[in-house]
Amino acid sequence: MTLFLIMISSGFGAVCRQFVNNLCTKYCATSFPIATLLVNIIGSFIIGIVAHHFESDDAMYALLAIGFCGGFTTFSTHLLEVYERFLLKSYKQMVIYILLTIVLSISACYLGYIF
Repeated sequence: MTLFLIMISSGFGAVCRQFVNNLCTKYCATSFPIATLLVNIIGSFIIGIVAHHFESDDAMYALLAIGFCGGFTTFSTHLLEVYERFLLKSYKQMVIYILLTIVLSISACYLGYIF
């Protein structure tokens, strides 16, 4: 049953990630990967909340942390966007993106954990 919950909730997370991507594409005309940054920060906040309130063997933990956050957040897309900035020689934007992702995601996870 847990695997089924993970499967369903990760699909929902991926759909939510695409929704954020569509909104950012529509309303944020920038070459900066704001959508990926936002989903990773939001996902970090959510997983902080989940880790604080549920044990790792709890079904809700599997549903929200492993499933939803696993489908919603995206480390692989983040790395691709970092590499694309490297190829474009946009080193300043690349470093800013890496630092923002690390600092804001850790901060969001912390805030979620104490929430």
